[in-house]
Parts: sequence; structure tokens; C-alpha cells
Amino acid sequence: MDTVTTGEAAPRGLRVMGDSPIRQRVVIALALSTIIPTLILFYVLLMHIVGMPAEQRGYLPALALSTILLMVAGGAVIWDLAREADRANARWRDLSLTDELTGAFNRRYFDLRLREEIARAERYSHPLCLMLLDVDRFKEVNDSHGHDVGDLVLKELCRLIQAQSRAATTLCRYGGDEFAILLPETAWTGALVYGDRIRTCVNRAPFPHGQPVTISVGLGTFPEDATSADDLFKAADTSLYAAKAGGRNRVGG
Repeated sequence: MDTVTTGEAAPRGLRVMGDSPIRQRVVIALALSTIIPTLILFYVLLMHIVGMPAEQRGYLPALALSTILLMVAGGAVIWDLAREADRANARWRDLSLTDELTGAFNRRYFDLRLREEIARAERYSHPLCLMLLDVDRFKEVNDSHGHDVGDLVLKELCRLIQAQSRAATTLCRYGGDEFAILLPETAWTGALVYGDRIRTCVNRAPFPHGQPVTISVGLGTFPEDATSADDLFKAADTSLYAAKAGGRNRVGG
């Protein structure tokens, strides 16, 4: 899936330093690279100052070398910790932008990405389509079969949509059983074909509760229907409402 820069990711290492294993390794690394070498060097210097006899100074070069090796080892541990912190922060950032249940992007990501795509479409004079869809009578699924089954229906719905989508398509769970799909460089006709393909696929697919599932789909296009993020969403939402009012299980006009 696509990624987006939010500017809100945790500073490097800060969010993972509270974890016990990493904090313990940081303490060890600091001891290896700073505290122990400092004590050893202080001892070597002190021996020279107090006038240690020459015959007793033979081990000092080896002691100094071991100090350098300790500093290198400590630096290597800190470098490894920095890389681990980066990976952990990347995982944190991914979780902050995706829906935990379905794996689709969440509303926060959608709001960011919609404005990015509109700016790009405007800059390069490319079409952009926003698709909104939701599950028809989803409340009845939850009421009759329970929320656990409802969750499985949403997960399967996302899987079906992603299987019918190209890489540039951005699927977001907007809330509840409502999803938003961004289709860059896609005009109305192409979005209509794509929307109907998804609708047909969902209608024919088996679902966990053993009953058919249908969806209603709304479309809004840039710049024909709207030239701002808010207006584009309103256009797609109006189209979705028309699909519902027209009998459900259809793509709104």
C-alpha cells in the first residue's frame, strides 16, 4: 500500500526507549562506550600521575587498547539500537495510518491523501475520482449474527476490493461500514466500470454468515464535480445517497 508523510512520526528512538529490553540495551551500550572506558582511562592517567614504576606499566597499553575496543563495541550496539528504533517507529507510523480490523488505511490517512491527490491532479491536469461505498443493511448483519460476524464481513469486503484494484488505488475505511477509494488519473467512465466490477464481485462472493452481501457506490470526480476536497467528498456522498435511494446494490449516478 501507499505511504504518506505526516510529520507526526515519533522522533528517532523516543517512542521505543520506554520498552524494557531496549532500555536495558541502551544502558549496556552507554556503559560499554562511555562509563567503563572513562573509568579505565582515568585509572591509566592516575597511574602516570602518581608515578607508577616503569616495570609495572607494561599492561597499560593493553588496557588502553581494550578501552578502545570497548568504545567501538558500544558504538556498534548503539548503531544497532538506532536501526531497531527506526524500524519500531516505522511500525508505529503504519499503525497510526491503518485500520486495525481491515488493514485498509484509516480516515486520518484519507484526509491527508485526498488533499495530496487533488493538488497533484490540479498541478498536472489529471482526472481524479473519489468513490464512497457502504454495505447495504449492514446493521441487520450485526443484529442477526453479531458484531464478530460483521467484522468478518468487513474484512472479506476489503479483501475483495483489493483483489479488484490496481496498485495506485487507495482504499480507506472511513468509518463503520463506509469505505472511501481514491482513483488517481481516473475519469468518470473508468470509475463507473471499476465500481460496477466491485459491486458485482461482492454480490457474487460467499460471506461468513452464508448470505449474500450487496454494496452501494457513489462517485465524485475532479474537476467536473468539484475542485476542493470538501466539495469532492460531498459530490461522492450525494451520489452514494442516490444509489441508496434508487434501491441499493448499484453505482450512483
